[in-house]
Parts: sequence; C-alpha cells; structure tokens
Amino acid sequence: MFFDKLRAGAQGTVSKVILVLIILSFALAGVGSYVTQPKAEVAAVVNGDEISAQVLENAYRNERSRLENQLGPQFSELLGDPLYVEQLRRSVLEQLIEQRLIDQKVAELNLYASDEQVRNAIRNLPEFQQDNQFNNDRYQQLLSRSGISAEQLRDNMRQDLSRQMLLNAVIGSGFTLESEAGLLDRLSRQQRDGELVRLPLADFNNNVTLSDDEAQAYYQQHAEQFKRPEQVKINYLLLDASNLAATEVDEATIEAEYQANLSAYSQPEQRQVAHIMLNKSDDAAAELQTIRDRLTAGESFSELAQAESDDVFSGANGGELDWMEQGTLDPAFDEAAFALGEKGEVSAVVESEFGFHLITLLDTREAKVKPLAEVRDAIASHLAQEQAANAFYEQEQRLAELAFEFPDSLDMAANELNLPIVSTEYFSAQDAPEAINDTRVLTPAFSEDLRNQAMNSEVIELGDNKALVIHVVEYRAAAVREFAEVSELVREQALTVKAREQATQAAGELQQAWAAGEQNAWLDQHGLAITELKGVTRDSAQNPAVISALFTMKAPQGQATSLHTLSLADGSQAVLKLNAVHTPTETSESLPQIQQSQTGIQGQRDYESLLSALKASASIKYRQLASADENF
Repeated sequence: MFFDKLRAGAQGTVSKVILVLIILSFALAGVGSYVTQPKAEVAAVVNGDEISAQVLENAYRNERSRLENQLGPQFSELLGDPLYVEQLRRSVLEQLIEQRLIDQKVAELNLYASDEQVRNAIRNLPEFQQDNQFNNDRYQQLLSRSGISAEQLRDNMRQDLSRQMLLNAVIGSGFTLESEAGLLDRLSRQQRDGELVRLPLADFNNNVTLSDDEAQAYYQQHAEQFKRPEQVKINYLLLDASNLAATEVDEATIEAEYQANLSAYSQPEQRQVAHIMLNKSDDAAAELQTIRDRLTAGESFSELAQAESDDVFSGANGGELDWMEQGTLDPAFDEAAFALGEKGEVSAVVESEFGFHLITLLDTREAKVKPLAEVRDAIASHLAQEQAANAFYEQEQRLAELAFEFPDSLDMAANELNLPIVSTEYFSAQDAPEAINDTRVLTPAFSEDLRNQAMNSEVIELGDNKALVIHVVEYRAAAVREFAEVSELVREQALTVKAREQATQAAGELQQAWAAGEQNAWLDQHGLAITELKGVTRDSAQNPAVISALFTMKAPQGQATSLHTLSLADGSQAVLKLNAVHTPTETSESLPQIQQSQTGIQGQRDYESLLSALKASASIKYRQLASADENF
C-alpha cells in the first residue's frame, strides 16, 4: 500500500513541477556545485572576521614541526596524549585569534609600514642573504620554489611590520620612575643578619620506632602509593634491515643504472641572463616595449636596467642574475631565457608571475656528463641500499601476511623468516625494555583489543627500516600490591613520616622557647647549636630555601622577635631568627639597567593588558571542527 501511494504521488502535477525545477537547477548550476564545492569550514569568527579551518590546520602543523625539532622523541610521547594534543591545537587557535585582533586594531589605527621599510626588511631576511648580502637570484629562486609571488611576500611583510609598529608603540610606552627603580636597586643589595638552627631528620630517624599495627595502618591509609601499574608480557619479532646480508652489485647492473640515468650524472646547460622588470599594470607591457625600442636604437641594457627596472635589487647591478639551469625559475621566464640564441640577444616582452620582463643573454656553460669511473662507487652504494630496502620490504610484507594468517602465535613467521622470538618479563609502560620502549609499540601492547582477542598485532613501523609484530602473552591489571610484597617499603615510608612529624613538633617547641628567651636551655637539652648568619645577600652561598625564608621575614620591631620555621628539601626542619636588616641608602651604578629592565617588563604587561581588553570587547565565536589529522 505504501509503495502504491508513493508511486501514485510521483505521477501528480505537483511532483512533476518539483522534478522539473530540480532538473533545471542541476542544468544551470551544474552537478559539481552540489558535490564538489563544499562550504569552507571556519575555526573561529573574530568580530565577523573568519579564521578558516585550513589556516588553523596549517598553523597547527607548523607549531607541531617546531616543537618536534625542539623536543625530539619527547614530543612523540606527548602526542600520545589526546588531551595534550587538544590543548596544543586550542593554544594555536588562541594565537591566531590574538593575531587577528591585533590586525584589526592596526587597521583601526591606520598603522602602515612604508615601502622603504618593507623593502629593507625583505633585503635583511637571512633566507635571501649570501655572504651577508642580499642576493637577488636567491630571492627570485626561493620565491619561485615556494609558490609565493613578490606581491604576496611584500603584503605579508607589510602586515608583520605594521603589527610590530603597534607592539613597539605599546611596549615603548611603558616606563618606570627612577624612585621605583632606586628602591628595587637598594632592595636587591640588602643584607640581613640572623641565626639558624637546623634539626636534621636523621636525628629523629634514629629515635623512632614502628609497630606492626602502625605499619599495617599506614599501608591501609596510603594504599594508592603501593599500587602496581598494569603490566604485560609479550613476545615479538623484530625485522631489522641492518641485519640482512649485504649483496654484491655486479658491474653490468652498475653500467645499466648509469646509462638509464645519465641525466642524473650530468651538469645541464647553464645560462646567465640579465633582465629589466616592470611590475604588473595596464601600461607595463607597452612601457617595456618602448624600452625594447630604445635598446634596438643602441642604448645600454645595463644602464636601462639601473634606470627603469622595478627589480631594484638586480637593477643596481645592471639587471644581472646568477647562473640558472632550465626549469628552476618561472616557466615563462625560463622558456624565454633558454630560447635566446646569441649573447646580447634581447627577448620580446615576457609576462611572468612576478611582472613583465625583457631578458638578454650574457653567457652560457655547455652541458657536461660525469664519466662512469667517477660515479661508480656512488651508484654501487645506491643500488646496494636499494636492494637491501627491497629485501626488507619483501620480508616485511611476508611478516604481515604470516602474522595475519596464523594469528595465535609468532611461531610460523619466526620459522619461515628465520627470526628469533623475543620474550619479555612483566613490564609496565613506564619501565618497558629499551628495544620496545616506543609509544608505537606500547600503545597496542596495552590496548584492550589486542589482549582480549589474543591475536598478533599488525606490523608496527619503527623507522630506519625496522618493523616488528607483537603478541601479548599475559596481562596483569593495575592493583594494590599485597602488604607482604611491599612491607619493607611501607615501613621505610612510615618511619620517615613519623620522624618528620617529630622533627616538626621539635621545631615548633624550639620556636616557642626562642620567643621566650629560653632557647639555650632547649638547645643544650637536644644537643643542637646556633649558626650565625652575617651579611647574607640574595646571592649568598646558602641553602636557597633558607635565603628565601630569611628575605621574606619581617624586620624585628622593638622587643618583638622575628622567627620562622621551614622544612628543608631532605625533610629536615630549620628555625630562623632575623636579627637585623641593612638596606643601602644610595643607589648603585646598576640603576639604569634596572630601570630599563623594569620598563621592558611593564611594557610587556601593557601589551598583555591590551590583548585582554581586545578579547574582552570582541565578539569571538568558536566552531567545533573535526581535524583532518588523526593525531588531533
């Protein structure tokens, strides 16, 4: 009944009209507009200005590459934590939002870097430097390879410089009064006198005892401290290309490789050209044709390049560019340069991505081919590595097949590939054997699926032509260890806690006795002595905790005693008495540096305040995005 009604409805007038409209929409807009042009995703909207998901993706990848280069293998471990990855991605997005807010403020204030500032900044970029000087050929080649036009680079640099102008204006507005810097200068050189009594923890360790009941009670109260992490035992097969037998490469194979790749052992033809370039405009081509007519009339190409070329970097050198090989510059420029037949010949007007050009040939270098004898060893080494890589790949493929076909154990794979099965004892993710202490191995080793299915893992790529397959043999869940297993550790920790409690109590008693003027009797009773502290500065060779405490204590007033108890890193206790504070009355020669440093700190605070204010007043909308990166 349902399908009959549906069929009948499809024959109705309304249905036919809707069908015609759908057909017309596809015919006019094209099917591709429905299936191949999805709306670009947006990561955030800042005051109506969108930050695309692609911009976020690119910025995230750049930041991840930077951290990977900085932190090395440690960063790979961090990437195994989804929370860390999400925090990193959110941090990158916040940076993009802050940058967009600054750009909007720059536009609002009409800050604009001049052409001269942009030009000088580009000339000073280290990427374009050779022998500490700007090199125009390097500039042109890097732009061509990166796919960035000169106009794009100019606009990006102008935007960066405009941001910097705002940053300098905010930071430069910070100031510190000389009186403020003077106070800081005098405080930094302050000296303090005091007395110190140290109560060593070892003295109390020797005097404390612990009953079995107290040990059991400590164990029950602190059971989490004695928890064993989850552990596994695994078997694994390691395939290492460095263990594969090296094969000798015969001369015929070397000869064939040489003949098949002569271009790789050749020095292609090189040309040196000069050019006159005009930036793109409606009149540029006509103006350049006029310049070409002047060249035909006998004027100097070099002089015209210096006078007329918009490429000021090469123009200053008569338009001369560095030696080039075919295929290294803009395609149109490249084709015209290599079409010139004789030295001094000038091309027709050429349009490239960067502008309009006239090109003249200055010199050529013929192509050369290196003889086989010169490159034989390099070819043999390359072929040997290639053969080893192929052998490794074949064995890796076979390892994957055998591990899948016989999933219950590694025996079949071990026998056929002649690989030893390595068996481990119980280990946790924190104390894995060195050979497999890699997140790419540990993640599947502790995965619930692998142990529940009791199957071999997939082949795990370790890089450097190494791969392995693991099989989880036994699993031991995280659990609190039995008291008998950790009794010694329990007693050791409980005794230390008890000794610290007694040391803390004794320090409190000493502070009370000292406040009452009865410290000498108390010290004699406990066999302790006072250490005099004279002229202590913030940089003195004392325990940092003692110095920090001494300089945070209030100066003694009248008959009041300034006392403080602190715990030291080894668990010992200390009681401090501050006797006198000596603050210089005059400033030092360091005053200008201190004032400058404080001004910089204040400027940075002002900039952070600006960002906070911009964020507080902005309309910022975040979008939930699914990343294209599986590591997000």
